[in-house]
Amino acid sequence: MERILRAGDGWADGVADALRRAPRPIPLDERLLPRGPDGEATRRRYDRATFPPARPAATLLAIYPDDHGRLVIPLTVRHADMRDHAGEVSLPGGTVDASDASAEAAALREAWEEIGLEPDVVRIVGVLDDVWIPVSNFELRPFVGTVAARPALVPHDAEVASIVELPLAALFDPDVLGNEEFMSRRGFTVSAGAYRYGGVRVWGATALTLGMLAHVLEGLTAET
Repeated sequence: MERILRAGDGWADGVADALRRAPRPIPLDERLLPRGPDGEATRRRYDRATFPPARPAATLLAIYPDDHGRLVIPLTVRHADMRDHAGEVSLPGGTVDASDASAEAAALREAWEEIGLEPDVVRIVGVLDDVWIPVSNFELRPFVGTVAARPALVPHDAEVASIVELPLAALFDPDVLGNEEFMSRRGFTVSAGAYRYGGVRVWGATALTLGMLAHVLEGLTAET
């Protein structure tokens, strides 16, 4: 576990190996599924067959060592005065544009636009399972990349207020994951597991994606 949570020898190859060997589909952490007042997971209320084709989107989980040698992932915090998703926390990412060569290229482009992460320093080592987001009908493809040294990140996009570096270790800390209540877009309160770190709460599709990564890394360390 320590080899994965800190920048020890071969940490990047270890992450790549974990992704290659991960079971597919990667199990979702049921604790992170938003649930309505009746306790049912809200995503299960949607019949995907009744939806039009989902719009493709991509996101990047960029893993790199911080100044203390901990492996971290940058998260973006939206401005509190935004019209949509004000104050929400997510991974760098967005819609796959027609001009993007691939979903991977879109993830790298979005990371550059949002946090100033240069694509050339990122080594894409694998991909997690796609996440369908019913409320926006996006099909999100999460790419995992490693960066050898801590990059100088700057929130470039007008939507991004700040960047929070989430340590990989936090994904395995029982004190970080707890149950929270949120207001849904439909105006009712939902309950969901959320990661709370650095003064922010991470839930929804972002939390599910991080939960998949935690499962992948946990599977690797169980064998080493």
